[in-house]
Amino acid sequence: MDNLLPASLGPFPRLRGPLLLGLVGLLTQCRNPNRFGEELFPPTPTRADTLYLRQVRQVFLPPPSTKKAPFVFIGQLEDTLIGQYQAGWATQFALGAENVQFYAQELVAVDSVVLEVFLASSYGDISVPLQVRVSRLTTPLSSAQEYDLNAAFATDGQSLVAPGRDTLAFTTFLPGARRFPLDTALGWFILTLPPSALASEAAFQSAFPGLYVEARPFVPGAKGALYTLFPRSPSTALRIYYRERLNGQEVPQRYDFYITDTCTWAYRLVRTPSAPPPLRDQLEQDSTLWGQRLLVAGGAPVGMAFTLSGWEKLTRRPVLGARLVWPGDSAFRDAYTPFYPRPNSFVLYADTTAEAASASWGFGEFFGDSVVFDLTRPVQEIALARRSPPNTLYLWLAGRTYTVARWVGTGPASARPPYLVVISAEP
Repeated sequence: MDNLLPASLGPFPRLRGPLLLGLVGLLTQCRNPNRFGEELFPPTPTRADTLYLRQVRQVFLPPPSTKKAPFVFIGQLEDTLIGQYQAGWATQFALGAENVQFYAQELVAVDSVVLEVFLASSYGDISVPLQVRVSRLTTPLSSAQEYDLNAAFATDGQSLVAPGRDTLAFTTFLPGARRFPLDTALGWFILTLPPSALASEAAFQSAFPGLYVEARPFVPGAKGALYTLFPRSPSTALRIYYRERLNGQEVPQRYDFYITDTCTWAYRLVRTPSAPPPLRDQLEQDSTLWGQRLLVAGGAPVGMAFTLSGWEKLTRRPVLGARLVWPGDSAFRDAYTPFYPRPNSFVLYADTTAEAASASWGFGEFFGDSVVFDLTRPVQEIALARRSPPNTLYLWLAGRTYTVARWVGTGPASARPPYLVVISAEP
C-alpha cells in the first residue's frame, strides 16, 4: 500500500497513517457504484395496505333506450351465461334534399335495389347461417318517443330480400360492408312517389316509414350470432339503381338514401332465458351466489357495485401506487372462445351508473385471468384529502350497451376475493 502513496509524502510520515485509512474506506464504499450515496440518501420506507371490498352486489340495469344508438344489433344467439338474444333494427332513411324529383314519367326500369350495411363486430357462432329478412315498416318511427330493448315495430311481414341472397354467415369475420339485394318493387314505389311526398324529409318518411332488418338461423334451435351494425357509416345506405330516358337515350342513374341526424332509428334486443337457467338468471334469482361469483355483461347491462373500507389507513400518506385486482372465476375459464371472447376492457365509475367522464376512475385490463385497474391517482387524491372517498363504485363493460360480451369474476366470499392494494410512503 505504501507504493500507492505519493513520493512527496516521504518527508511527512505522520500523514501516511490517516491517508491510508481514508483510502481504504473510500475503496470499501465504492465497491458497488450503483449503491453510491445510499448512506447519505437512504430509500424511502414504504408500506402496503389492503382495502377490502364491502357490500358487493350485482346490478341489473333496466332496458336502455336504443333510439339513435351509435351501434345497433341484428341476429340471434344463445349463450350459456346470459341466455338467448334475438335482435332487429328499425330505421328511417333521409331524402337528402327538399323537392327531390325522380321524373317518374321518364323511368324506364329499376335494375336493382340494394340495402348495404356496415357490420362492425360479431359475437357468437358466426359459422351458423342466418336468414336475413328486410320488411317495410307500416308505422313511422317517432323522434319524440323512446324505444327500449323490448320495443315492437310494426311491419308488413313480407321479406324484400332476393331469394338466395339472404344468407349471413362467416368463416372469419372481418368488419366491412355487406350488400343485400331487395325486391325492385321497392324501388318503383319510391321513385314514383308523388311530388308532395318528396317535398320534405318529414313528408318522405311519412310516405315511406323505413325498413326493419332481422336475421335468424335457418335451422330452428341453432345458436347463431349477433352482429353489430354501424347506422351512420357511409357504407350503410339504401341504394336504387335505375334507368331514365333523357333526350331519347336510356341513362343509368343511382340514388342513395343515407341515415342522417334527421332520421330516427332504434333496435330491439329481446333476451329469453334458456334451459337450464343461464348464470345471469341464477344470479338475479339468488343473491347468495354473489358471494362466490359475479357477472359483468353487455347488451342488457349487468354490472357490479361495491364499497371500500380502510381509507383511514391512508390519511396524509403519499401514495406511490394503487391497484384494484379482480380475479376471474376459474370455473368459467373454458367459456371464453374465439366465438365468445372475453371483453377487451372494463370501466370503473364512482357514485353513479351513468357513463359520465367526471365519474370515471379508469379502465381495467387483463393480467392473466384477473382484471387490474390502476387507481393510483384517485386514491392519492383521497389520501391527501383532495377528494372524498366514493360512496359506491360500479364495474361495467366499456361500451356496455353496444356489446353482449361477458365475464365472470370472483365474489367476496370466494377463495380469491377482489381487493385494492395501496403502496404508500412512510411519513
